[in-house]
Amino acid sequence: MEQRRTSVQKTGTYYGVITGIVAIVYHLLLIVTGLADVTSLHFLTGVILVVGVCLGIKRHKQLKNGRINYLEGIGVGFMVGLVSSVLYSTAQVLGDYLFDMAYSYPYMADDLYGDEPAIWIVATTWVIFGCAIGAFVAYLAMQFFKKPDHKLTDI
Repeated sequence: MEQRRTSVQKTGTYYGVITGIVAIVYHLLLIVTGLADVTSLHFLTGVILVVGVCLGIKRHKQLKNGRINYLEGIGVGFMVGLVSSVLYSTAQVLGDYLFDMAYSYPYMADDLYGDEPAIWIVATTWVIFGCAIGAFVAYLAMQFFKKPDHKLTDI
């Protein structure tokens, strides 16, 4: 019987896809409720990313029998951030093209160059945001997940 091997890429990609889908569903919920123009609500996609990174690291640690290296955790966080932000940005770009700036309009400073720069600037920003925040959250979360028993040290 073939043994399945756990890797940072598999765990990060799986949880990245789930996180990206949840972020897309959240954005669709904003569109349906008419709150897509409230840019402060778009920040909650970052909260979705934080939850996805933490769940990915937790699962990776479970698959590794309670032992996880620091760089593995950061790698999972980076992969979750990368995959989810690419999925979310792809859905956003498709939505902008199909629904005529339904998402990027609040971020557009002027329409001197047309719609294209606003769409791609927001998409690029989300990918950079996902990669950076995913790795940073993973770095912070590894302070908790590095211990086998999840307890803080007594001083």
